[in-house]
Amino acid sequence: MSLIFLLNIFGIPPIPEHIVFCGVHATIEPEARQSIQQYVIKLHEHPPTLNAIVARAETLLPYIQEALHYIGVPEDLKYLAIQESRLNPYAVSRSGAVGYWQFKDFTAREVGLVINETVDERRHLFRSSAGAALYLAKQYFRHRNWLYAIIAYYEGGSGALPYIDSTYVGKNEICIRANTHWYLIRAIAHKLVFESLIKRQIYALYPVAYEGPTRQAWELAQQHGIRVEEFLGLNPWLLRPTLPTGRPWTYYVPVKGPLTEKPQEPLKALFSPIPISAAIASVPADFQYSAPTDSMQGGPAPASQPSPPISPPKGKGKVISPAYPASSQVALLPIVKEPYLHYHWEYPPPAYLSAKLRKWNPFYEKNSPVLIVPPRRAQIHIVQRGETLREVAQHYRRSLSKLISYNTLQNPDSALPIGLRVYLREPRPYDERPIQYKWN
Repeated sequence: MSLIFLLNIFGIPPIPEHIVFCGVHATIEPEARQSIQQYVIKLHEHPPTLNAIVARAETLLPYIQEALHYIGVPEDLKYLAIQESRLNPYAVSRSGAVGYWQFKDFTAREVGLVINETVDERRHLFRSSAGAALYLAKQYFRHRNWLYAIIAYYEGGSGALPYIDSTYVGKNEICIRANTHWYLIRAIAHKLVFESLIKRQIYALYPVAYEGPTRQAWELAQQHGIRVEEFLGLNPWLLRPTLPTGRPWTYYVPVKGPLTEKPQEPLKALFSPIPISAAIASVPADFQYSAPTDSMQGGPAPASQPSPPISPPKGKGKVISPAYPASSQVALLPIVKEPYLHYHWEYPPPAYLSAKLRKWNPFYEKNSPVLIVPPRRAQIHIVQRGETLREVAQHYRRSLSKLISYNTLQNPDSALPIGLRVYLREPRPYDERPIQYKWN
């Protein structure tokens, strides 16, 4: 059966040579257009399924779009949620990814989602979408092209590097070729299909903020005049029929009667939008911003002075470069606003450090980040009292030469700046500045 015949059956227009996706002007080469076309046809193969996804999207995407707009990422990224889960909060992949955006446990925690025996915010409509937006923003500031950020959403930041053409880094254009990553090919197909099919925005859910003592689901259902089964169906993020205490939560109830205004997520402030550029951990080398101070409402942090060169040892006539790049190249990120602190580290630190944690954190100082996994599992180290790279290598039992190479350092015995993020198991990404955290 020819491709043209299939197009006529489904009434599908040919794939255009040029599209705009997430503000990026994409030129699609013929072989790539054929790959996209085949996937578009696959999406149309079962009309009842396609229609069900469209109906679900018309009801759920307004809340996803609100999260994307709030964080400050392109609205087109909403199609990734359809691609990942078909907007099914109960979707679970073979690798253990869960929810609307198919987050794995550690990635979800890294972007601020709560997962425990009572709740799983990967299934929360707004919060999972805000977390996905933050993760995509992180990848954008790392790879400086939204379509490369989409690839990195699937492959991870470092895993996306083999699929990136440096020609388009930092530009709002790209060429889609036959060897372009299949995940991006499918993302383009989803945009082309659902952009034309989704015609309405239906506000069927009303978000309600709650903070207080533990409440049973049946109490809340009774309060809003619905059955407890309906309440739990609208709130799949609740793993138990209980709304726990400990922090504010937003739960959903059905909209009753005509709306005078669009429902708004009442607890947006639990996430920081990306205009606070210091919230992005992987900062591209030429990205300019004013880093805020340690205070949550403070102004720009003062620029630090360049580091002087290290004096040469006796008998050596050559000046040794600083042990780390000049501070004008260092991103000073207030750790209190930094949602991408590695998931093996905890900040603010626990009120009490057990003997095990003290053993794992020999450089610990009051109020500084704490490593919460055994050193053999750590992937980064956060310098806390100016220790040397040699001391770090000895503590983690890593090769000193590899740490020097991974982090582009030169003198293993000079004191490192407090807060520097040291990579232990892989090279620092080619376009990432040395991240240096600050804390009170």
